[in-house]
Amino acid sequence: MRHGLPLAVLLAACGHTPTAATGAATTAPTERAAVARSTSGGADPGAEAACPSHGGMSIEGQLGTLPQPRVRRALQDAEGRLSACYTTRLEAMPCLAGRVGFKLRVGMDGAHRWVIPTSSTVGDGEVERCMRDELARLDFGRPCGGEAEVTWSMEFDAGPDARPPTAWPATRVNAALAQSRAALTRCRNGVRGGVHVTLYAAPDGTVAAVGASVDGPEAAPVAECALGVIRAWRLPSPGSWYARTSFDLP
Repeated sequence: MRHGLPLAVLLAACGHTPTAATGAATTAPTERAAVARSTSGGADPGAEAACPSHGGMSIEGQLGTLPQPRVRRALQDAEGRLSACYTTRLEAMPCLAGRVGFKLRVGMDGAHRWVIPTSSTVGDGEVERCMRDELARLDFGRPCGGEAEVTWSMEFDAGPDARPPTAWPATRVNAALAQSRAALTRCRNGVRGGVHVTLYAAPDGTVAAVGASVDGPEAAPVAECALGVIRAWRLPSPGSWYARTSFDLP
């Protein structure tokens, strides 16, 4: 049976030693600068904690805080839907595997400012887009003290019987990059944020799947545009099976 490999659940907070909790969860959420605050009097641990008082002083320019139990519960409740984003693609791409990580920015009103893939070796835009959409639906409540960030990751393995793709060096796409330089420059549109691409070449040289991660939200439109260009590439045949390679967008 194909499944995602379990990862430790890690919640890191400023001024605290990170603690790991293992179990059936396949996600690995991490709160950045989000200190967990418990409610008193036996209140619902998933409820929003009251914002701490700073003696009337306003603190700006720092990330705010989110209750860790609420973040953990929201992500665990979404595990099945997030895993389905991957498993539904396995029939079309049986060698699909890797790790994907996302970062979410939560505004003071509780709405998501952005959700971006910050790392991905899965190499499939459909999987990444599906996960982004599922994460964007989650409710973490309103942060205290400023906007907050949550990071989450999951690793996938197609199973012990799955044939892995052939590993290609990044140089195998140099010719295609050169031919697409003008189109990719238009995608850049002056934005310098990093975009890391992973693709699968089919036996006939077409791009069977391609995905990307970005350094920051400003590079997300660049990645979407570039993926459209890359999907049209014709690459050398890798032989009788798929090949996978990763490279940075120029």
